[in-house]
Amino acid sequence: MLGLRSVTVIEVLVRPHELLIKLRLTRSRLVCPKCSYTTRSCYDTRTLDSRWRHLDIGTHQTWLSCQLRRLRCPTHGVITEGVPFARPVGESRFTRDFEHLVAWACAKMDKTTVTKLLRVAWRTVGTICERVVTPRARSQPS
Repeated sequence: MLGLRSVTVIEVLVRPHELLIKLRLTRSRLVCPKCSYTTRSCYDTRTLDSRWRHLDIGTHQTWLSCQLRRLRCPTHGVITEGVPFARPVGESRFTRDFEHLVAWACAKMDKTTVTKLLRVAWRTVGTICERVVTPRARSQPS
């Protein structure tokens, strides 16, 4: 139903007007979100879950939550592993699917309508559109 790869749903919490879906990554290798370096070695596990806003289900805002591990990348040092459905932790608190929906909606309607339809702030719509249309430069090892 979520359309996400490489994850298992471990719990669903239903609150008024909100769904919180707790996930676990199914892959055994950790991936650096900046250079795609992979390793089986885990530096440690973050104590707080990371959260992303996903596509709404009915009238409920949907949030994905996942406890992430950290790895030691030879290029970027200790960094939180990447997830297949969102940008690196700290870059965005939305899934790629949600960001692409916002960008598509902006191409079809005015920004005020997008903010009301998707329940996000005006400024958020602009920053999401910038992220979607601006390709991210991958860091290359020196």
